[in-house]
Amino acid sequence: MKTRTAFSAIAKSIVRFAPLMIALFALVALGCGVKSGDRGSARPEGESTEFHRSPVTAFEQFRIDLATTDAGCTADPGDVTVTMGQRVRLAIQLPAEIREGTTKSLEVVGDREQVSYVIQGLEINNAGGAFASSVTTVNLEFESGARVFYDFNPGNSGAFDILCNDDKVGVFTVNPA
Repeated sequence: MKTRTAFSAIAKSIVRFAPLMIALFALVALGCGVKSGDRGSARPEGESTEFHRSPVTAFEQFRIDLATTDAGCTADPGDVTVTMGQRVRLAIQLPAEIREGTTKSLEVVGDREQVSYVIQGLEINNAGGAFASSVTTVNLEFESGARVFYDFNPGNSGAFDILCNDDKVGVFTVNPA
């Protein structure tokens, strides 16, 4: 009688766990012997995908080097032309001769200069980069050395004089979209 009870308990345990054991066995059987794909492109040979930037992330970028001489201040390039609504990034620098100091850091050699860079009449929206968030005009002061990036959206269209230390060095033109 005891063997019959023991056999009955084992049979009940097997029946109770049978679905779980079958599912586990099926997963192991399916997982073994599965080959990896060729990892090739899903597109036919020779086709490529073009990615287009949205106007929010596309920048019109300009690197502007300022210089001062006895004749006055200059900007290279002086004239800048952009499209209304386009994000603009100005990377402005007043270059200086730099050398490695005793502590292996970079030092500006010679006199430090300071210039003002102003775009008269241009209003800006969505200031970023080195601009504070509340800035609405381009009226900047630069010192010899580091390049600074300024990001903004032009707020009005037209042609605006660019002044460097009160000398006209170019025109900032914003064309309507």
